[in-house]
Amino acid sequence: MEKSKVLVVGGTGYIGKRIVKASLAQGHITYVLQRREMGLDIDKIQMLLSFKKQGARLIQGYNFLD
Repeated sequence: MEKSKVLVVGGTGYIGKRIVKASLAQGHITYVLQRREMGLDIDKIQMLLSFKKQGARLIQGYNFLD
């Protein structure tokens, strides 16, 4: 089976984190969009670092409307 490229928006949310884990488990190239202004939410930072360790590629988002 051919592996897909998957972009997950909201990867630290209730459903998003499950999608990231499933995508990585199936060997897909997985990108996780992270907010630029995430701040100091330690739980989310640790989750993103865990995803990165598992092979996810983190992409920093920008808000062009500000």
